[in-house]
Amino acid sequence: MKYAKKMAIAASVLFLALSLGLYSAERDTPAQVSVKQAPAQAVTISEEETPIPRPAARPARAATTRTPSRRPPTRQDIVRRIQPVDLHKESVIRLEAFMVEVRLSALHSQGAPQISQGDDFVSAEQILKLMNTTDAATVTTGAKLSLAQANKAETQSTTRKAIYTDPPNNTKKEFIDVGTSFTAAAEIRKEKVFAELEFQYSDTVKTDKNADTIPQIVERKWTSTICLKPGEPTLVGATHDKDTGAFLIVTANIKE
Repeated sequence: MKYAKKMAIAASVLFLALSLGLYSAERDTPAQVSVKQAPAQAVTISEEETPIPRPAARPARAATTRTPSRRPPTRQDIVRRIQPVDLHKESVIRLEAFMVEVRLSALHSQGAPQISQGDDFVSAEQILKLMNTTDAATVTTGAKLSLAQANKAETQSTTRKAIYTDPPNNTKKEFIDVGTSFTAAAEIRKEKVFAELEFQYSDTVKTDKNADTIPQIVERKWTSTICLKPGEPTLVGATHDKDTGAFLIVTANIKE
């Protein structure tokens, strides 16, 4: 009986040891677990979390050299410059100016209008024709000039006259200067003469030749800037009263 009890106790201890060993083996062996992965979802980032792009770096500036300021040209610089060739540098301009007194009634009888209308006007040709065919037009005074290209010239003729200031006694005299002066500046451009003219004339006249009266002083003056065609008389200006007109006719010529 004692033997049987010992065997039963030994068997119980062995069973208990085997049970504890099996339980320990199950704990040490890792369990294989299959895990199903959920589908990937888009991740939304809030504005606060959105990264701000950094500005691109500026390109480096190329080194530039400052151009020195231009100095004003000196006289030597001006002389070195090539001057345009003036084809008329050696030319001579000749100007002729004549004052012609015309009886207007005779001029109008040849078809010249009293007042110009359109292309119908008094011309130098009409006055010259009247001079050649009648005695209704006469040259009162005139002057001539010769000047270099782009230059100025002047001529003057003066006469001192004595006039009585107490007719008919004629005991008191007064002296005055009368005459003609002609000033011009001219330049040849495109085979024409561009001129600035000033023509003056003064003289004493008696209104009544039979009466003892003090002579009157007549003065005429024309100033003009005009383009003249060489060799062609041009009417520059005129003054007139009831039946007498004074016309200034100018002609330019070029001598190469």
